[in-house]
Amino acid sequence: MINVKWITMNDHTDICFPESFKKTYSMTRKRVKFKFGTWIRTLNVTYKKDLPVDVIALSDRLQDDLFIPEDLLFEMKLTKNTMQIGPMILWIAAATHERLDQRLVNLEKRINNFVKVRGMICVCAEEGINIENKKIEGYYYRPDDELEGSKWVKAVFHYPGGIFKRVPLSKKVNDHLNETTKGKMFNSYFFNKWEMWKWLSKDKNLVKHLPYTEKLMNVDQISRMLEAYPSVYIKPSKGSEGKRIMKLEKQNHPFNILKRTKPVISIKDDTNNEENLQHIENHPLVQKSLNSSRQYLIQQGVPTKYKSSQVDFRIYMLKNSNFKWESMGITARVSEKNSIITNLRRLAYWQNGREALKSIYGLKEEEAVILERKVVKICKRACRIADEKGNYGDFAIDFVIDKDLHMWILEMNLRQVYPVEDPAFEPKVKSTPFSYAMSLDGFPENLSVN
Repeated sequence: MINVKWITMNDHTDICFPESFKKTYSMTRKRVKFKFGTWIRTLNVTYKKDLPVDVIALSDRLQDDLFIPEDLLFEMKLTKNTMQIGPMILWIAAATHERLDQRLVNLEKRINNFVKVRGMICVCAEEGINIENKKIEGYYYRPDDELEGSKWVKAVFHYPGGIFKRVPLSKKVNDHLNETTKGKMFNSYFFNKWEMWKWLSKDKNLVKHLPYTEKLMNVDQISRMLEAYPSVYIKPSKGSEGKRIMKLEKQNHPFNILKRTKPVISIKDDTNNEENLQHIENHPLVQKSLNSSRQYLIQQGVPTKYKSSQVDFRIYMLKNSNFKWESMGITARVSEKNSIITNLRRLAYWQNGREALKSIYGLKEEEAVILERKVVKICKRACRIADEKGNYGDFAIDFVIDKDLHMWILEMNLRQVYPVEDPAFEPKVKSTPFSYAMSLDGFPENLSVN
């Protein structure tokens, strides 16, 4: 680990190395390509006997263009012509400066509790990204145990070597960052439910694990779907937390319409289908979905009932420092009675995924393990398909298991990965994105200096 010191240099020297570098790293070169984040320059080198072995010095002439704090420790990589220090990563955590400042305390807790701090971890809002001068206004994290108050230090810095994006960005900013970092921004595109279905349904293996879905266009479509399936869901293509979701059930001729927690209406008409269509079309909830400026989907309902509650599962899929997708764990979520959703607001309780497979489906330990492995394999395939459309790092995939032990993928969440229900999974779920971002900058864990 090394420190960077800024000093005044009166000659043409840009960077100074300890004299010991000549022997330790076989360095005798007079010029070196220096890299920090996306900042790369060829610098003139000198060697100093009085410079400590864990310090490099930079000319203060470079400070107008490059910000590197003196109070952080960095890892170093040496190749034939290049020296890189880092990692230098960015966490885009809000849209505005105001919202970012409101979140700083919680962001600090996450790093304090779960992240192995290496190099420079920065945080910013989209509002702080200046694409004209390629500078970012935000904060960097200073892990000083003796520091009082916030560990976030306000600064203006250059573009990072890896970006962990937690909020949608404008297309202009998103494309600029993706291009400038050469694709080293993950969660690079926030897709909606319809896009997810289109991507995954093209795969002959995954389509068997997707509820059939269409864009909602007209009332005839609702009738056709209800003829094909015992129940259907009408839901917005964009949305979270179960908002604006409606379930329609057909039991013989009656139609039951349920919204969020309880039946809103039961439409009963035993005359003919045309009459039933008229009733559905006139219902205000259906009309609202059909006439909305939002895009709505109509989706095959899949069995999720356990006694009088809904049960679904969530698997945390994250990309590790070796750029491989892995499961961090599975939880089962049981809703309040009569709720059609299982988000945290309507959650009765959660249970470890394997234990739920045994208690709800009556599986033995080895049977539950086999089913778990199958679920993980399917989810890895879904993640790799998503990676064909962008670069991703963390998904919370919601799925259900039916009575035949068949898995159905409901959603691949980008924004709803957190909070984590099971505290046993929390450390890995909350730390792994930072390890992945550091790897994108060329600093995987257990890096050995070359």
